Amino acid sequence: MSIAVFLKNNIKNIPPCIGIKINKIPYSNRPGLGKIYKQRKKEIALFDLFTTEEKQFFIFSKIKRIVEFANNNIYAYKEIYSKSGFSPGELESFADINKIPIVDKSILNQYSLEERSSNISSKYIVNTGGSSGTPLGLYIEPNSMGHEWAHMHTIWGKFNYKPTDLKIVFGGRSNVKTYVDYDVLRNHFAIDIYTDYQKVSIKLKRLLKRYTIKYLHGYPSSIYDFAVYCKEKDPELKELLSKNLIGAFLGSEFPYPHYRKEIEDIFGIDTVSWYGHTERCVLAYEKKDKFIYEPFYTYGFSEVIERKNTYELIGTSYYNYASPLIRYNTNDLVTEPIITDDILKSFKIEEGRSGEFVLDSDNKKINLTGLIFGRHHEIFNHSKFIQIKQMVPGKIEIHYVADSLPIEKASELFDKKNINMEISFIKEIEPIRTISGKVHLLIK
Repeated sequence: MSIAVFLKNNIKNIPPCIGIKINKIPYSNRPGLGKIYKQRKKEIALFDLFTTEEKQFFIFSKIKRIVEFANNNIYAYKEIYSKSGFSPGELESFADINKIPIVDKSILNQYSLEERSSNISSKYIVNTGGSSGTPLGLYIEPNSMGHEWAHMHTIWGKFNYKPTDLKIVFGGRSNVKTYVDYDVLRNHFAIDIYTDYQKVSIKLKRLLKRYTIKYLHGYPSSIYDFAVYCKEKDPELKELLSKNLIGAFLGSEFPYPHYRKEIEDIFGIDTVSWYGHTERCVLAYEKKDKFIYEPFYTYGFSEVIERKNTYELIGTSYYNYASPLIRYNTNDLVTEPIITDDILKSFKIEEGRSGEFVLDSDNKKINLTGLIFGRHHEIFNHSKFIQIKQMVPGKIEIHYVADSLPIEKASELFDKKNINMEISFIKEIEPIRTISGKVHLLIK
């Protein structure tokens, strides 16, 4: 029996003591992903050494190949290109990429999943956007994991991460059975973020006395929530964790500065954040500076288009031939793009993934990041989370999480100067999460 089959059949039964030994097998030697993993790691290392012409040729050759495949094998793209008057034959150089029509969820959802997918047999379905926007289903090829791991390990490698190192993961999984579960495929301990942290703490303390855990990984809001718990209610757990922690990997949510600073200060560690999504078109990370995201061009092609003083992020996935996304508008807003030699070098995400804002009494957009984190609100000294809900323009609700802070006092501690809105306050026991367990500033 192969290792892959054994793991699939026995994954829930493999304890960490055995799983850690299994995970000593290098990714480059693992069945089903080793070859691609090794190839991508090599490309990642080489790309920064390429000349401008070599970078452009690398990108162009990947895009030309998938455009020709989509036009020949996928009904939706053939029709979209035909109606737009575009032919893959027009692609002769890197400069021709902007001739390819841009698509988004609204365009793709005019076609069934099968109409915008190829008949590649080995594939599985994923969905995106269901908890926060327009859903989009697509197929993913199993060998995509080699691409993903090669790039994620590069990001985490900023803090000397190795696949043999253990992490604690704070995500949206609802199938964590015993508060803290070991996942042999990913070599980490998954935390149940929905349960009482006192129950998590009992099991985690036992594990920390036996295993060396070097990294935290997951939603910034959940790691922050856990960090505050350790600081305020469980100094023993904080001490056990801090002894070996090196860093925290912040994914899936925008790492708001307030959350991030608390994580770093409480555990005495540094953090790194990245931008990515289920569609797997764009992957960018804080290669040098915090909040400045640099795309991987070995992962996909990243572009921006200007829309009324802001920019929307466009991505092309090189390797998903099951349900290709080519010049796909993520509808995510970015700022301060740096473009060199027609290649997007970096961008910032200052408003979260989709530009969260509320409307004041004059229908003026008020950015939530600035409203919540750009002012000095004393309420942060007494509450863990603040979220905003708006039903009509000019009126908002402040939902806050605190152990003992009456509504009247909460109102006094919130800086309302120069805010042209009627504000009411609602006390919550826990933050309001999305279906996947994320905590957004804006409650939808």
